[in-house]
Amino acid sequence: MVNKFIKHIALGRWFIAFILFHLTAWTLAPALTRFTLPMDSLEGATWGRQLEWGYDKNPFMNGWLTTLALKIDGHADWGIYLFSQLTVVICFWAVWELGKKILPPMYALFGVLLLEGIQYYNFHAIDFNDNTLELASWALTALFFYRALHSNTLRDWSLTAIFAGLGMMTKYYIALLFLSMAILLLTHPQARTAFKKPGLYLGALIFLIIITPHIFWLFSHDFVTLGYAVNRVTSPPSWYNHLFYPAQFAWQQFEVLVPMLLLLSVLCLSGKREPKKTLPSFNKAFLFWVGMGPFLLTILLSIITGIKLRAGWGQPLFSLWGIILIAWLQPRVTPEKFYRFITIIFGFIALTVTVYCIALIRAEEPSSANYPGKIISRTLTQEWHARYHTPLKYVAGSRWLAGNIAFYSSDRPPVFIDWSPRISPWINEKKLRRDGAIFAWDLTESQKNSEQDIKNRFPRITKPQLYQFAWLRNKDAPSVKIKVSFLPPQ
Repeated sequence: MVNKFIKHIALGRWFIAFILFHLTAWTLAPALTRFTLPMDSLEGATWGRQLEWGYDKNPFMNGWLTTLALKIDGHADWGIYLFSQLTVVICFWAVWELGKKILPPMYALFGVLLLEGIQYYNFHAIDFNDNTLELASWALTALFFYRALHSNTLRDWSLTAIFAGLGMMTKYYIALLFLSMAILLLTHPQARTAFKKPGLYLGALIFLIIITPHIFWLFSHDFVTLGYAVNRVTSPPSWYNHLFYPAQFAWQQFEVLVPMLLLLSVLCLSGKREPKKTLPSFNKAFLFWVGMGPFLLTILLSIITGIKLRAGWGQPLFSLWGIILIAWLQPRVTPEKFYRFITIIFGFIALTVTVYCIALIRAEEPSSANYPGKIISRTLTQEWHARYHTPLKYVAGSRWLAGNIAFYSSDRPPVFIDWSPRISPWINEKKLRRDGAIFAWDLTESQKNSEQDIKNRFPRITKPQLYQFAWLRNKDAPSVKIKVSFLPPQ
């Protein structure tokens, strides 16, 4: 098994050093190299200007936490990047704590370090969105579910329910984790004892309390979030869908796992093997159902229904896979192998951060990181002030363009997304007509609302003006062309 020298290594300190290095590197990298927030982070900021119990794409956690990040950092981009990496670090901590309950601490540490080889935990997690938030909620739910099944205390069941409820209020996809947990509860004798204790039922009650406000919100907003989720997975019916979509998703996730498998080979391809220690049946069942179950159920669901799967949905699926692989292989650890692996992991973080920064700085193709959002916002806000000598109260347009104008404007106006009351129920059109607004169209985007349609709805808008802005760092790229109309205040 693991050599005796492990007892003399401060594994907890190595874990802390790892998460601090990851947190610092992946917070500073986008903060220093990106000119604008990623699309989903910007969308979260748009939602969070008004604290609703739900939004058109997701429940409320994304918008609320984005607003909290902006309150803490004084409305700067770096706070959102910090929150993204705090989500990852919380996931690492939960996996570390869970791993120590199943495996020796050295193996638990390896199970966490291997996750650094998966893009979902580094540059993919820069965008603070529902998928990134799932990393923390899924891992915390799994950790306290394991503890609850062992202790059956009200405290552990309550914490399980809290993180499960917050996970559901992040993204409905966590339902597949719940299904995996339910299968474990029903199929394993040790887990079934939970039905005889009050903790499970208290947890169910707490979970319902957390999600109830959102359920009421859904009824009063025409189930817009569920409608969006259904539209995302539907496609023209075909027998081909039942094979292509699950196979495509599985292949996409395998590609994501390749760097982690290469890191794992550093531990496993050299040295003698020691006799493996068999895991208790409960730990095996837990790792299979809670660790692998959501991935397998996702594939199965697509095979049965033919629904379209998005590659990004794989982000929360692999948090326990490092532990699973280490528990299966149980590599022999020597001092040389340990320090070599630690060096490779820290070097891998430094390398991926460097490559990320260079890719943005030397980017030849236009990227959201180099979008002139701040310049557009400053130009139009100044134009509004020069025309009407009053704060800008509203911006209307696409999520990306209008979101940039509103986010980087000194007036912090709310966004009337696509001029749709269904998508932006926080907008009072009567007040918007009274206070005025900037209407903007990005000519490179497909237009959901033509200029004439908007002119018919808002006859007082000015004649559209064409503005052109150069891409930052991409000077040879075609300029950003937008059309802008002003709805004057009454």
